This record gives sequence, C-alpha cells and structure tokens, in this order.
Amino acid sequence: MCLGAVPWSGVRSLLCGARGEDAEEIGFDEGTKPDRWVRSLEKRGIVVTRDVLRREAASVLREYARRGGEIYNPRQDSGRLS
Repeated sequence: MCLGAVPWSGVRSLLCGARGEDAEEIGFDEGTKPDRWVRSLEKRGIVVTRDVLRREAASVLREYARRGGEIYNPRQDSGRLS
C-alpha cells in the first residue's frame, strides 16, 4: 500500500519486511519518502515495525525478479537481476 494511503486506510499498525533499497535493487522505483515517514505515521497513532524478516523479504523480491515478474515504475538507470 502506498505510504499516502496508510493514514486513511484505518490500519493501526504497519509491518515492513524489505526496505526501499531492497526493492530498488531489483529495479523498482517508488519515489522518495519523507525523511521522518515512520515518525509521521506514529504521530497519527500507527505503530510501525520495520525489518520484519528483512533478509527473507528481500529474497522474495529477488526471486520475483528472477522469475520475470513485472517491475512497475522501473528506474531508468537500473537493470534487472538475472
């Protein structure tokens, strides 16, 4: 779910596995996030837990790319993992 939709979605907590740089590694480009995006959500009462099984989550992204999954909004300067 995009960051902008989180506050109005009604969720009270957000679990994040992979990080932005993990997604960028395979070619995704979701744009920039504000420096204090976690704090911003927490101020709204949304608990944010990051790096939940991060290594495994990043592995899922790499496998997705390896199998030819569609990379939406790809970075112009990035190649896909083989």
